[in-house]
Amino acid sequence: MSDQASKATAPTVDGRVYHLRLMEGEVSPYVILPGDQATTEHISAIWENTKEIAYNREYRTVNGTYEGQDMTMTSTGIGCQPAEICLNELKKVGAHTCIKVGCAEAIREDIELGEIIIPAACMRKGGAVTHYVKPEFPAFSNPRITKALIEACNRLGYKYRMGVICSISSYYIGQGRPLGGDEESFFPPEAETVVSRLRNAKVLALDTETAGELIMGYLHKLRMGAVLSVNANRVTGAWGDNGGEEKACRVASEAIRILMESDTEKTIRE
Repeated sequence: MSDQASKATAPTVDGRVYHLRLMEGEVSPYVILPGDQATTEHISAIWENTKEIAYNREYRTVNGTYEGQDMTMTSTGIGCQPAEICLNELKKVGAHTCIKVGCAEAIREDIELGEIIIPAACMRKGGAVTHYVKPEFPAFSNPRITKALIEACNRLGYKYRMGVICSISSYYIGQGRPLGGDEESFFPPEAETVVSRLRNAKVLALDTETAGELIMGYLHKLRMGAVLSVNANRVTGAWGDNGGEEKACRVASEAIRILMESDTEKTIRE
């Protein structure tokens, strides 16, 4: 990046990508993507030799080692738009494999707080990715990453669910929440049936950006997958982390280690 001139279509700052403030050679090609900057603290508790190398806006980047393997984590912020920027700039500085770590809200009664969900694919409703491809374009996880995430859960002894989730760019009305938290506030009729319609389609959970990240990763030729912890159940009304975020961070780290141990130049390019 150091010899690339800054321009309006690809801005840089002193040779670093504009938003992440990184340059090639500073990060591992294997990157974990938490949404919340604070989640980097959970990952730092699992890793060794952690060092923050950049922090600008919602984008915090930390390097470290897990079980002897060098890895990077960069927070993406909330929603598809900041994730779009993050994935674009990570690709420019040398990333080739990314795993999103995030939270999801279950829409089935039998899914408990703190459980792990590995999305095989996602429905998508809105977000920055609508400017990239048409609605019928699929959002799916890279098969090698999905396999590594499943193996990581088995090694760690964590229960997991694999299936379809729905990413909705709106947190309130779009996900069937009355604007003021009660049905006396603004609540259009179509919002009342959001959860029931998705339940009928056997969707496991809701989030805000996984579908968009999977599609953008695919278009950027990044291997992309996701592991989510359940922090709410929209059917039972339960709310809370219950240790799920830390488990998801461990699963992502273990999956990266599994990939690093088995990868070849060919598998990375596939």
